[in-house]
Amino acid sequence: MIIGCVGISLLAVSAGAEPAKPKNILFIAVDDLKPLLGCYGVDYAITPNIDKLADAGTVFLNAHCQQALCGPSRISLLTGYYPDTTGIYGMGPDRYKLRLKYPDIVTLPQHFKNNGYTVVGTGKIYDPRNVEDDWDGPQDEVAWTTFFGKNPYNKKTGGPTISGRYHDPALKDLVNRFKAEGKANGLKGKTLDLYIRDHGGGPAVECYDVPDDAYSDGGTANRGIEQLKELKTSGKPFFLALGFKKPHLPFVAPKKYWDLYDRSALELAPFQHYPEGAPACAETDYVEARTYSGVPQEGVIPESTQRELIHGYLACVSYVDAQIGKVLETLRETGLAQDTLVVLWGDHGFHLGDKQLWGKHTTYEQSTRSPLIIANAGTPPGRSISPVNFIDLYPTLCELSGLDTPAELDGKNLVPILKDPNASIQSYAASIYPHQGSWGIAIRTERYRYVAWYWASMRKERQGMRFADQPKATELYDYEKDPLERKNLSGDPAYADIEKKLAALHREHVAFTQGKQFKAASAR
Repeated sequence: MIIGCVGISLLAVSAGAEPAKPKNILFIAVDDLKPLLGCYGVDYAITPNIDKLADAGTVFLNAHCQQALCGPSRISLLTGYYPDTTGIYGMGPDRYKLRLKYPDIVTLPQHFKNNGYTVVGTGKIYDPRNVEDDWDGPQDEVAWTTFFGKNPYNKKTGGPTISGRYHDPALKDLVNRFKAEGKANGLKGKTLDLYIRDHGGGPAVECYDVPDDAYSDGGTANRGIEQLKELKTSGKPFFLALGFKKPHLPFVAPKKYWDLYDRSALELAPFQHYPEGAPACAETDYVEARTYSGVPQEGVIPESTQRELIHGYLACVSYVDAQIGKVLETLRETGLAQDTLVVLWGDHGFHLGDKQLWGKHTTYEQSTRSPLIIANAGTPPGRSISPVNFIDLYPTLCELSGLDTPAELDGKNLVPILKDPNASIQSYAASIYPHQGSWGIAIRTERYRYVAWYWASMRKERQGMRFADQPKATELYDYEKDPLERKNLSGDPAYADIEKKLAALHREHVAFTQGKQFKAASAR
């Protein structure tokens, strides 16, 4: 069965032409989405709606998040600053709360609101732990005209139970049984949750025959459709942000999306080891999928479980693709398509078995690379291999909408690439990630990835980070010859000249972000 795709009718505008009125913005975020899409050359991925959108826009084939973790990645994109500049590297503690740290910072949606746009958000735009810490409430309330933290589920099925994830009645009964048993043994809180999980109460996957809006992403799509119909008559330009939670773990999606794939035909990651010669600090002992029932908490994950996880991820991708298709169809039906710029992005990548990892949390390619598509920008469709950062979206959307770009943003304007996909605006994209007390900072050019690992100390004032002058370890990968990152080439004499140039670029980046720490709030 193929889930039908919808087109998006785009207005043909010559490059550089002035729009008759301000462009609307449809801003689509997808959690944990790697480039496992037809438009990125993955022919077995069933994603007709995103592929159709890509056909009408610019596909950035070498786009990278600034940290492969939901919260910091989203804060970075929505502020236009590297995590190294803001010092926001995690979620939860007050030092990672955006408004506690930078009360006056003007975020991307807020900038559009301040310039006369109706700004509406729903679903996961921020990670709530970086803002109000409320999954069902506002997310950075000051930035929005309206924000819907919670969307209605299908009335016939109700919302999924057990942390808003599952529908299977047998699973619900199992959870209730072991919850009662655990409480009888004096367990509570996290200890009780682990007891339930260890007895099968928190599986990594669910394939259950329910309508699309039985899960939260179907509700997000419904809310987006509702808002498009209302915004059509508002008389003001709008910025509508929709945040889809899948394919984040657990991999739960209606059965019809699982049925699109033959599990036995799915390929496993061909290289499931860390690179030869990679430093120990590049390895992570946290494997996200191992925190769910049915996945061994240590040791080799059986091939059957690997196939199930890949199957679940693909089912979730196709499920979200269908929700996006419904929204794009409404955009067309309301007559808004020709006046609406569409941006689709994933907040970071995801390892599906390579390096025996099932999650993000690294500085490697599968963690940092994620889709970025910009459609209906008044420029010809194309595909770009130029390295770009997600922080580049902020100044780009300002330029495309005719708004002044706030001073001092770290991101760069992508419009030259939209006009000419062969153009380049920067030599590299940059990402950061901490491991085992060390900080890995990666730069990705068109062909290479260079990572330097540093010791770091925390400054006292405002929790700033100071990196050591010299790296403790380095990594170098050549994606033309070694796309699977089998061997660390740092120190290889054949790459000495290349490594010298990359190291210089790397030092330039570190000096830039170190020099800008603490200036993010005052820059506005």
